[in-house]
Amino acid sequence: MWNKGVKLLISLCLLSSILIGCQQNQDVVEETKNEVEFTVCHEENLPKELKQLIEKKKEKPFHLSYTTKEYAYIAVGYGEQNMGGYSIQVLSLYETPSQVVIETNLKGPLPSEKKQGISYPYVVVKIQNPDKTISFR
Repeated sequence: MWNKGVKLLISLCLLSSILIGCQQNQDVVEETKNEVEFTVCHEENLPKELKQLIEKKKEKPFHLSYTTKEYAYIAVGYGEQNMGGYSIQVLSLYETPSQVVIETNLKGPLPSEKKQGISYPYVVVKIQNPDKTISFR
């Protein structure tokens, strides 16, 4: 009888330690994010090689980055669209200890801005070369 009681007590102790070990950590540390200053680049201000890359990829959605010693160019394209008048909004561009993250959104044209013909909307932003991975969201 005493043996059953000891076994039950040991089983309860083990079960409670397992349950305590499986608790979710409430002290989740949020990764630090710092906004990154950027400039939206017009096509005429892009490096020649980057223009060529965009021209090759513009028919389908794309994400690419191009770096020089001084700058990083981040390009996001939304592929072929049935009409013109689209714009691309940079929702956020921030840096963490390990990467630079860009989030964009394609905004459709207002009825008054709709243009006939096919378009290939994309945006290119220029930042100081962070020497980090670029992540697209």
